[in-house]
Amino acid sequence: MGIFAQHSFGINISPQPAAGTHIGVDFSPINLLQTGFNFPVEISIAGIFRKPPLNMPFSSIITIAHFDTGASVTSIDIELAQHLNLPVMGQSENRTASGHQKMPIFTIDIGFPTTKLSPFNNLRIGSCRLGFNITNNMNPAKPQNMGLLIGRDIMSRWNIIWNGPTSTVIISD
Repeated sequence: MGIFAQHSFGINISPQPAAGTHIGVDFSPINLLQTGFNFPVEISIAGIFRKPPLNMPFSSIITIAHFDTGASVTSIDIELAQHLNLPVMGQSENRTASGHQKMPIFTIDIGFPTTKLSPFNNLRIGSCRLGFNITNNMNPAKPQNMGLLIGRDIMSRWNIIWNGPTSTVIISD
């Protein structure tokens, strides 16, 4: 049975997903059509920077991540990266619908609160301009205020079952 936010929806999943599998359920495809698949993630400065000799201060934030099957690499909003004081690890050329642009590369840790999905530590990611606004972070009235795009680099490490008509998404690692 699928469980999300302590509500039982009577969905039978066979075979049963592993304990701790993240399951998102909605009653119709409307949310999926309007905003895509989004869920909370915790982003922090990579653990390698929190050890000697750098000993950078630990900072993290829980924000909304968006599944972007068109993105080969996971990317953080540049404003959010600056807010977290992430050290720049280089640059890459991004190919987007609006053209090519050079953007910084960062290394972060990503966790998945409310799930038992394994975190990704010291993950090298790209950056982009998502229009993230820190004052609207996690605001349900602003579902498009996303701080991270989950790319195929992370998705390729997961088992993902996506039922579009019911907006049911099951993720396990």
